[in-house]
Amino acid sequence: MSDKVTRAVEAARATLRAPDAAFVDRVMAEVRRQPAPSRPALAWVSEPRAVRVRPWFIPLAAAAALAIWVAGSRYGSTHAAPAGVAVAARHDTVYVRFEFAAPAARAVHVAGDFNGWKPDVTTMARGASGVWVATVPIVTGVHTYQFVVDGTTWVPDPAAGTTDDGFGGRNSVVVVGPKGVVRS
Repeated sequence: MSDKVTRAVEAARATLRAPDAAFVDRVMAEVRRQPAPSRPALAWVSEPRAVRVRPWFIPLAAAAALAIWVAGSRYGSTHAAPAGVAVAARHDTVYVRFEFAAPAARAVHVAGDFNGWKPDVTTMARGASGVWVATVPIVTGVHTYQFVVDGTTWVPDPAAGTTDDGFGGRNSVVVVGPKGVVRS
């Protein structure tokens, strides 16, 4: 700062005086009479605050996340595993064998509510005489499905009952009980 500015600041400070005690008491009494400002109901969510993380918390959180992931992958998934991958079945899971005769097909998949209707997840293997086969772990209950031939053609299972798919077509139905397929 320049010399003139410094002198001006010091002169202004010299003229300042502390308020008397009566003035402070009157101001504080008025502040106390005013209602407390209201906060939005969820203000605590958006207000910043410091968060301290203890060193022992990090491995504990990692172990909890791992336990949840393992439990979820073991008990929460009903999707078929890729070919060659072992699946730890839930206690209410039954292995269902799907068969579909399509001798001219180059590839066949089975898609249904048990694998998220993903047409490329559950690959069927070509067997004798052009019969395609897949064994799929499915949770007990009523499930709908179709075969996907060569990646483009969706075909209901001719050996199973069907139901309306809600789009003007038909889905095959399989009823899976604790001891296997009850009805297809």
